[in-house]
Amino acid sequence: MSGSTSDRKLQTLVALCQELIKLGVKVGLSDARPALSVRGALVERKLWIEIDPTGEFFVWRLDDRVHRAVNDPAGAAAEITEYLNRRDAGPGA
Repeated sequence: MSGSTSDRKLQTLVALCQELIKLGVKVGLSDARPALSVRGALVERKLWIEIDPTGEFFVWRLDDRVHRAVNDPAGAAAEITEYLNRRDAGPGA
């Protein structure tokens, strides 16, 4: 991967990170690859967020192909936070 592509991905992930922090989500940045780990509370399991190979979408829950355009970090943060709230509420919530 070229440095410029990696730099763009990191800048895009930082923008998403800033939006998630505003919503109270616990965020970590991977030191092994351009990705964020997020969770609603410190005791909850992590959700990994990456940028797809095209560089156009944030992706998470790859099994369901959930994604949001990278040019909408605030919308992605809101969608991720909503997902974490549903997931962490448990069955029947």
